[in-house]
Amino acid sequence: MAMCAHDCPGVHIITFEIMSNHVHIIAFGEYQQVMAFFALFRKRLLRYFSGIGEPVDLSQFDCEKLIPIESLESLRNQICYTNRNNFVVDPDHTPFSYPYGANGYYFMPYAKQRKDKAFGDMSILAKREFIHSRNVSYPDDFIIVDDYFSPVNYCRFDVGEGVFRDARHYFYKLSKNIECYKEIAEQLGDSVFYTDDELNDAIYALSKSKYDGRRPSLLDKNEKIEVAQVLRYNYNADNAKISRLLKLDVEIVDQLFPTRATGNSVHK
Repeated sequence: MAMCAHDCPGVHIITFEIMSNHVHIIAFGEYQQVMAFFALFRKRLLRYFSGIGEPVDLSQFDCEKLIPIESLESLRNQICYTNRNNFVVDPDHTPFSYPYGANGYYFMPYAKQRKDKAFGDMSILAKREFIHSRNVSYPDDFIIVDDYFSPVNYCRFDVGEGVFRDARHYFYKLSKNIECYKEIAEQLGDSVFYTDDELNDAIYALSKSKYDGRRPSLLDKNEKIEVAQVLRYNYNADNAKISRLLKLDVEIVDQLFPTRATGNSVHK
């Protein structure tokens, strides 16, 4: 990511997050330059996997079209959606601890100050081994943390953070905008998942609007089944999570949604 960003100076990365089988990138620049960036990124990935003896099919990585972000509010939502992407599927991470993205640097001054060493501190041989390339013409002042180029070298945090009123505004949207994230996931063709807290918020909102404000625990069996259907079809909740949150017997939930039976509760 760092090398491609440096080699495509007309492309400015606002944020990104690399997952196990896909990547989210928010960037701006001229259309052809951004497309060239993705083509270069794909080329480098193919070269890397080939070099370690693990050729992979990257046909789905081909970027046939870009999804435009057409408003300030949409940009804010997309940044938060990207920066929380791993957090919602991996209970061992927060939006700030996942290491493979710019997410942990947003409104985190101490993260931006981290520096294990600089690229210029390394020998030519070490540089080539580090970036898997004979071409080592990258800035000597590029900061390295945890054996990779820090996103501070190439991400436009001034732009990304600047679209929010302040840090509080960012953190609020990061954790409280689940309906909008569902819409973004549908636009991108993603499967979106929610934390227990987020689904509990949805359950309480539904109880307030449809069941006279009664607490979810006071709903009868049929009402809980109605709520279970909303969690399944509107929020992609698996059976184990539905059973746990609504305190419904798991056998009842498995009968309602047999294709979501226990075993689908872990998503990567």
